[in-house]
Amino acid sequence: MKSILVLMAPGFEEIELTAPVDILRRLGVKVVLAGVQGRRVEGAHGLTMQADMLLVDVQPEEYDGVVLPGGAASWLLRDTPAVLKLVRAMHAAGKLVAAICAAPIALEAAGVLRGRNITCYPAEAVTTDIKSAASIAEAPSVTDGNIVTGRGPGAALEFGFALGAYLGLDVAALRKEMCA
Repeated sequence: MKSILVLMAPGFEEIELTAPVDILRRLGVKVVLAGVQGRRVEGAHGLTMQADMLLVDVQPEEYDGVVLPGGAASWLLRDTPAVLKLVRAMHAAGKLVAAICAAPIALEAAGVLRGRNITCYPAEAVTTDIKSAASIAEAPSVTDGNIVTGRGPGAALEFGFALGAYLGLDVAALRKEMCA
């Protein structure tokens, strides 16, 4: 069974966390939520969620990848040394490293975007932070090697399907079931 770690930081964009988690769990993936600053985490629109564990307790070797939801939390993720260390470790091991909306700024800070094709939220505050990316596409989701990125809240489902596809799971059947 595949196992994916999803980071939760205050101000996360709720749909960018819940939609991909829902899709991955429907596909049979073990998803673990890790709080960056605490176990109870409030999202950008007031939804409070409980993390399964704290980031400080994460053992990267136990997971097949890490997902960073975006929103206002993106800057906190970018500025947290433990997050950058985790992203670098996952990337160096060839594991899935994924971010949606503004969260690719944390991937940039970790130094894993050089020469990559990505997508991200189209605001200048985000795109100017991503200096080393080879190309920023206007697509719902982009997969380049072990890096999967999503554009924003409206692309949360497509991002989730892209994560499942990267993991080699049957997303076509799930997409058909969910969209029937």
